[in-house]
Order: sequence, then structure tokens, then C-alpha cells
Amino acid sequence: MDYSLLIIVFFLGFLSHLVSALVGGGGLISLPTMLLMGIPIHNAISADKFGAVISTLLTSINSIRKKEVNLSECLMLFVIGLISGFIGGAFASSLNEKVLNTIAIILMIFAFAMTFYSNSFFGSNEKIINKRKTYQLLSAIGFYDGIFGPGSSTLAIYVFSNDQLQYYKAILFTRISLLGWCSGALISYISSGHMIWALAFAITGGAIIGGFLGVFISKKIDLKYVKPLLRIMMLIILVQLIIKMLG
Repeated sequence: MDYSLLIIVFFLGFLSHLVSALVGGGGLISLPTMLLMGIPIHNAISADKFGAVISTLLTSINSIRKKEVNLSECLMLFVIGLISGFIGGAFASSLNEKVLNTIAIILMIFAFAMTFYSNSFFGSNEKIINKRKTYQLLSAIGFYDGIFGPGSSTLAIYVFSNDQLQYYKAILFTRISLLGWCSGALISYISSGHMIWALAFAITGGAIIGGFLGVFISKKIDLKYVKPLLRIMMLIILVQLIIKMLG
């Protein structure tokens, strides 16, 4: 594989996980861009999931080690994510590329629209209060993440914000949920033979650095500046992907 392509993918991993750790939606940067570069969608998703698993695993271990999150809640979020992500990944692996591209565009439009949906703000809770509703919504998001993925972190952040969690706690819980989703989906993709390991390692290197930096910045960031920029970027990439699809 061309080294220049791997370098680009490395920086895509860095940027997408930096953004994802702050407000979610980082996959709307990495995945559509890889598709525009001509990487087949199943291979692009597989590499993206692998990078997400390693990056979120390391940041989650770091958060647990610092006792910033409750271990029992982490295990529940991971198990829910693992099961729903695996089911979604198994469903996606059975589709051909044309069908998956079409579904990807539909789901991406939905994810973009959802960034305007929530009117609630983050609260002061450090633990999940409405567990049943939250876990049900996270299961649905995990299924979506297994199918395609971009926008799932943003949706999860909104779910946690509706439960009035602190912003930083919502970010940490979202990273743990993402670990479960991507782990479950990754099992399906690897078993289906869709993994290009050079691509996966390239995006993982950037994802690790971007993920840690994003979690660090999330303690200080003001969302009123980040969200409008993220929406603009999402819209630009979405338009580019639709043009490629129609062409």
C-alpha cells in the first residue's frame, strides 16, 4: 500500500479522534474521507473500528485507573455496546458495497440532523440516573455504530446530556460505550475478511494520540465554539460523499 496514503490515514485518525473525544462525530471525518480516497467501504470501516477500539481502550483504562469513572457502570456500558455493535456489524457485513454506501448516506444525514436536535444541557450528575432509558438508547446507537458508525459518539453524548451528566463524565462514558460498540462490530468485520492491517495500524497511531489529546482538552473546551465548526465540517463531507455516490 502507498506510504503517502498511510500517512494521510494516520492524520485522519488523529483528527477524527480528537474531534470525537470532544463532541463526537469524528467518524464523519475519517470514514467519508477514506471512501473519497477510493478505499472500499468495508475495508475503511474495519480500519476505522480497529483504531477506535485501541484508542478508546487506552483512554478508558486511563480513566478507570484514575478513578474518574465507576467500574461497574463501565462494565455495563461495555457489555451493552459489545452486543449491539456485534449485531450491527454482522448485519453490515452481509450487504454489498452499493447498498452499504446508500445506507451510509441515509444514516449520515440522520446523524447530522441529530446534532441540532437536543435542547438540553449538561448537568452536575456524576452517575447515570435514568439507567433503563439510557441503556436502551445506547443499544440502538450501538447497532447503528456497528452498521456504519459516524455520528454515534455525538448521539451518545446527547443521551448522556439528557441524563444531566457532567460534560466530562459524558465524554468518558461515551468513550467506554464506543469501545464496546467497535469491539463488537470489529469481530464481525475481521471474521468476514475485510481488514487491511496496514491501513488499520496507520489510523490507530493517529487515533491514540488524538483520543488522549481530545479527552485532555474536553476539561477546558467551550462547546459553543466547537459544535458549529463540527456541523460545517460534517455538511461539507456529506455533500462530497453524495457527489461521489451520484458520480
